[in-house]
Amino acid sequence: MTQKEQAMFQEAQEYLIGGCVASGRFNPVYGQPMYLSRADGPRLYDLDGNGYIDYHCSAGPILFGYNNPRLKKAANEAMDMGAFMFFDSQEMIDLAKEYRKIFPCAEIMRLVNSGSEATLHALRIARAYTNRKLVIRCDGHFHGMHEMIWYNHNKVGEVDEIGEVKTMPDGEYVPEEFASMVKVAPFNDYEAMERIVERYKGQVAAIIMEPISYNCGCMPGRKEYLEKIRELCTREGIVLIFDEVICAFRLRPGSAQAYYGVTPDLTTIAKAIGGGYPLAAVVGKREVMSMVGPKGKAGVSGTYSGSILGVKVGLECVKMIQEDGFYDKIEELGNALYGGLNDLMQKHGICGHVRGIGARFGIYFGMDNPEDDYDFRKIVAKYDADAGAEFIGKMLEQGVYLHTYGKSPYPNHNGFGITHTMDDINYTLEAADKAFKSMR
Repeated sequence: MTQKEQAMFQEAQEYLIGGCVASGRFNPVYGQPMYLSRADGPRLYDLDGNGYIDYHCSAGPILFGYNNPRLKKAANEAMDMGAFMFFDSQEMIDLAKEYRKIFPCAEIMRLVNSGSEATLHALRIARAYTNRKLVIRCDGHFHGMHEMIWYNHNKVGEVDEIGEVKTMPDGEYVPEEFASMVKVAPFNDYEAMERIVERYKGQVAAIIMEPISYNCGCMPGRKEYLEKIRELCTREGIVLIFDEVICAFRLRPGSAQAYYGVTPDLTTIAKAIGGGYPLAAVVGKREVMSMVGPKGKAGVSGTYSGSILGVKVGLECVKMIQEDGFYDKIEELGNALYGGLNDLMQKHGICGHVRGIGARFGIYFGMDNPEDDYDFRKIVAKYDADAGAEFIGKMLEQGVYLHTYGKSPYPNHNGFGITHTMDDINYTLEAADKAFKSMR
């Protein structure tokens, strides 16, 4: 960190807890948050004007680059309209039409502001539809920081004789009453999930999961597993919720549900759908969503939900992902970056590999078998967090920004956007070559 950044950190700690406005912005590898003067395209600029190629993308929203002129134009149009919120317009209907075209399950939608809000409301909708209380989630997945679902993302619970994982809050001071409503299953283990559902037969309102858990670097679901989960939920009258807060727009239209050919009952989407502006949604089947007020009795509302600012920008984001060549470029950049990093790790004898799907990826230091990426417990047992932190530090020195939330027992998720260029990828690979060489 530069002297200016160190000085700002000292000042910030006087007024902001930990010197930042969100705990995830504190980067333990650097010992403080990264303070910026500006951001543009694929680059971050520190207080001295030094540029860094950004592979964090502000935790996911910046698929379209910072300071995107098309999104700025849309935002300005919303400002000219009065920047209203708590009122609807034609734009909200247009956005819902676009989501219906893109996401297989999106018969109808309700807009909210963030991914955490979306999962909170999706669970409420599922409980209203089924008149049941329990929710099953998968260990390792992340669905937001609220008491309804903030469990077993960074905690590894014991597994009992049928495969159920002990429910463990990811933060302190979560009342046991909340935890009792959440049951945890190992991901990609259908037999265990089936036994857990049988144990709580008739009590389970929803099964929620990330079909691709980018929160564990890039831990994908197996297609057969997701297909069987869909069948199980249909048979048992359980609402299947896909959390695609990060997945949405990250890969070709339809995201994970189209990628796998598995249609959930509800999907939560956020981050990239707003291109850096607050926008999130619960989309799903009309029958399930009919529980939502004012038609139904489940309250899903908010003052800023679906503000014209986020909606206007969201419409431009939807337009961009459907343009010719958008995902061709994403896949070209991804293939070059992921393949290049894997080749360099092999060249320098670094134990590990890269897995990426679409525009998001994880670097699995200490793991030589890519098949282990499907198993959360194998990731936790084998991932070398020290090597990951060392690599991130060495890349920062060369002007490449990767983010970490600390010594997590799995790779932190990083990615790129449409404004990254092949020159950026090549420079990144050159920097990685030097970093890996010094790590041997």
